Order: sequence, then C-alpha cells, then structure tokens
Amino acid sequence: MKKIDIKNAIQNLSIPAEKELCGFKLISKYRSALMGFSAIWILVFHLWRTFVTMDTAALAYLEYRIKRFGYCGVDIFLLLSGMGLTYAIGKSKLPVFYYRRLKRIILPFITIAVIRMFKENWSMESFLNNISGKAFYTQSIYCFLWFVPAIVSLYIVFPLYWKGFKKTGAYFWTGTMLLIWLLFELGVKDTLRGDLFGFVNRIPVFLIGILLGYLTQTRGNIPFRRRTYLPIALVFLLGLKFLELTNFSDFPLIVNTPNCCFPPLLISVSFPFLFAKLLNELESRKGFCVIGKIINGFFKFFAGFTIEIYCLQEWFDSVHAPSLLEKGWGPLKINIVIFTEIILISFAASIVFKYFWKLVEWPFNKNKKSESKSPVQNRFTATDEGVILEESGIKYLESIAERMEAAAERIETAADKLR
Repeated sequence: MKKIDIKNAIQNLSIPAEKELCGFKLISKYRSALMGFSAIWILVFHLWRTFVTMDTAALAYLEYRIKRFGYCGVDIFLLLSGMGLTYAIGKSKLPVFYYRRLKRIILPFITIAVIRMFKENWSMESFLNNISGKAFYTQSIYCFLWFVPAIVSLYIVFPLYWKGFKKTGAYFWTGTMLLIWLLFELGVKDTLRGDLFGFVNRIPVFLIGILLGYLTQTRGNIPFRRRTYLPIALVFLLGLKFLELTNFSDFPLIVNTPNCCFPPLLISVSFPFLFAKLLNELESRKGFCVIGKIINGFFKFFAGFTIEIYCLQEWFDSVHAPSLLEKGWGPLKINIVIFTEIILISFAASIVFKYFWKLVEWPFNKNKKSESKSPVQNRFTATDEGVILEESGIKYLESIAERMEAAAERIETAADKLR
C-alpha cells in the first residue's frame, strides 16, 4: 500500500490550488469528488430517516427535499460514467476494456447476492436470474440491485455507440440518438413495463455524459467566464422546480414516470459544473483553500468504494435497523449508526476486493514485465564492423521521431499563442 506523507499533506492544505477556467476540465478534475457526493446522496435517499420537526418548518422542508431528490445522484453517476468511458475506450483493447469495467462491479454484486441467497432462501434459479440480469429485464428492475445490470448493459453497447460517435460526428450523432430515444419512449409508452422506464428514462443522461467526455478532451481550453455559469445555474433551478412538480404535484412531462427523466437530467448536467466551480473557487483562495481541500478529500474518499456502498446499503438497513427500532432508538441515532457501519464495512470490503484482483492479476503482470524487457535487447546488434539496426530497432527509433515531431508541434502551437 502506498505510504502517505502526512506532514507533507498537511502543509499542502494551506497552499492555494491553481484556478482552472475551463468548466469541462473542472468536472474532470473533481470527478471523483462528484462520484463520492453522488454515492452519499443516494445513500441518503435510500436510508435517511427524517428527524427535523415541523417546529422548524424551513429545515424540515429542506431535509425532506434533500432526501426525496436523492435519486438524482444516480443520474449524476451515469453522466460521470459516460464521461469516464470516453477516456477508457482508447487506453486498451476491447476485452481489456470490458474486464476493467466489470471487475470493479462484479465482486460486490456477487458477494451480496450470495449472502442474500442463503439468508433469504433464494433458489438457484432466482440467484442466476438476479446476477445475470434476466430478472431485471423479464420481471422487475427492482428484483436485485437494479443499477448494476443497468450500467453493465450500457457498458456493453458503449464501444459500438462510440464507433458511430467518432465516425458520424459528436453533435449530429448525439442529437440523432436522443431523437431515436424519444421516439422509442413515446412508441412504447403504453406497452413497456412501468418499472423499466426508471432505467430507459436515464439513457439520455448517459449519452450526454459521453458528449461531455468528448468535449472535455477536445475543448479543454475553452474558458468559462462568470456569465457562463448564469445559464447553468438557471438550468439547475429549473431542474429543482420540475422535481418539485413531478414529485409532489403529479406534473406530466411527455414521458412516463417523468420524475426520473427530464428533472434529474437538468440537475445532472448543471450541478457538476456548479459543484466543481465551487470547489475550485474554495481551493484557489488563500483564506478558504483548507476548507475546499478538506471537502474535496472527504468526497474523494467515498469515491473509492461507491459500488460497495450501493450494493450493501438497502439490505444491511433492512436487517439491522429493525433491532435498533425495537430498542427505542430515535431516527438521528439510527442514521448515524447505520451510515457509519455501512461506510466502514464497504471501505473494508473494497480493500479486500482490490487485493483479490491484485492476486488474480499478479501472474499476468509478472509475465508482462519479463516480456517488456526482452525486445529491447533485440533492437540493436553489436558487431566488429559497428552496430546493426534490427527491424524492431528501426520501428523504435521511428516511434521516438514521431513523438518528437508531435512535441515540437505542441511547442510551436504554444509559442504562437504566447505571441
């Protein structure tokens, strides 16, 4: 495990961070903190027991809305997942891409499934239907941890979607796919199983996340002025208004279950920009940088085991909370105990899972290291007459030349901008 220099970390807390002007880069920079925030918000949505009394009406109103709207954390998570995939797809071959996506999910998912199978007397058929995603599509998305088969389904189709995205053009492709989604949604409005709309309605968020990931990589130098954040803030406020209408006034918005479609979409495409900007403003100001870095570090900590928190939370609460209620514990005390236990267990499980995968991958990593050393010896052959370049040596020098040319072009571009 990497050794942490506590003294150096404490000293860095008081050093203001660099102020970033590009909103796309800010989301990329604070992506982990956003994912941690989303995980906590979802946890609040599922388990938080409201305790503020109506004697303080404003606080009670705020507490209940924060809990009730917590499912928007799922949409933020999908947006960030779409962004992350645009970075990951070019780093490895397709089998490795799928392996890296699935290995993060599979162990927490299977572990909870096995525990519940024995605790709740699932049949083997039910177990296989739940972990394979068959129950998700044929029975109800809420049979077992719906988000996992949903996100895996999106992972599976992403490489094909990305190929069309790159070939056709980002804006045209995204717009076309969103239009196809809307036509499909309206076409199956009266025939599709009601609970499936909870997943289908969130596909646009994922697609927009892919577009944002592309823009982050290609438009990363575009500065966001203060006036840029005004329409973003207005979109966020509009999302809150629609959340209020669709959750408490049965307000129609074209599609079925509208509270899981356009309102959280507006929240998820606006809140990350505002959240990232706020953190950067805090971290880059001398008097507030400590607060900003602590908040950032706090949420980044949870980003390391978001899937473990998700897989554990509802089942653990259903098992443990009734005994606390029987003891006469109040909602605040139960909240503190349940949240603390879930976080500690999830964190410990994430460490175990990481070491498990390290153990699984160790023989392959060992072979890679030995293979990477051998080709270097064959690039050049020394003789009495001089040094002979082998074919691999020629390719090696050509690759160096290409990198040097690319670096020179970047230096020239930077120089032109300075002029």
